[in-house]
Amino acid sequence: MKSLLSNKWLQFGVSVLTLAYLALIGTLAYWTFLYEIRFRNEHAFNVIYIVISVFFLILMFYSRKSLPTRIVSMLLLLPVFLLIVFNFSRPMLYVPPLIVGLILFFACSAGESTKVIMGTIYILLYVVGLVVFMIASTLFGGSSVETKLNADTSPDILSNYDAAKIDNLNATCVSPDGKYRYYIVDVQDNSRGRVMIVVEPNDLDKEYRYFSLVEVGYSQRVAIHSTRGVTPDVKWIDGRTISYSFGNGEWKTSTITPMEDKNYLRFVNIKW
Repeated sequence: MKSLLSNKWLQFGVSVLTLAYLALIGTLAYWTFLYEIRFRNEHAFNVIYIVISVFFLILMFYSRKSLPTRIVSMLLLLPVFLLIVFNFSRPMLYVPPLIVGLILFFACSAGESTKVIMGTIYILLYVVGLVVFMIASTLFGGSSVETKLNADTSPDILSNYDAAKIDNLNATCVSPDGKYRYYIVDVQDNSRGRVMIVVEPNDLDKEYRYFSLVEVGYSQRVAIHSTRGVTPDVKWIDGRTISYSFGNGEWKTSTITPMEDKNYLRFVNIKW
């Protein structure tokens, strides 16, 4: 058994397999850059994610002297950094691969000069990069806080609205042709706040077993009310026309125009 485990070809084969973990973390970073990840069963996802990370940590530690594992160990912290930037408020997405990356960075048999160079690059990337990200979030995020109203909204915010009515609006938010959906947004600022009706595509999401990738880069503000706490009435007239009222008996309509410009920098709007 010992001779089998020490076989260099077995170690090389296992080492090649570890490239899948680098691909997995890179894919996850890519997905969360383009989409917002929403879990159907977050607990199950977290358990599977941790098990996979531990499994590949064992494989990489076993094959740490092989070239593919050395490459993975030197490169893994790059997609992990992107995961941190795109999902700063969701540590479960980046903490497991961050731990794997740090352990393997020091445990692999890469040369000391390579580790010094890559370590310096990563220190600069993580320190300077995260500082720049925080500054950009502060500058571009503005002073207002936008919260989508749904069943997961904090009770402190939802208590300002008619919760039953919000639930009904969310249940009927999809347009007749299924191409668009609307949602209600509470905006807290230094004044009286606002209420917004926002429309986004409904046919660009990707569904998986434990989570959904929700397209959030395209959106269009249909209406803005100048005071928080007003629950609007909203209904679809057809697949492109939406009608709304903010409780004053006056109904207005708005036509949805094509959404061609995707917001790729939505992640800088994080509030610190």
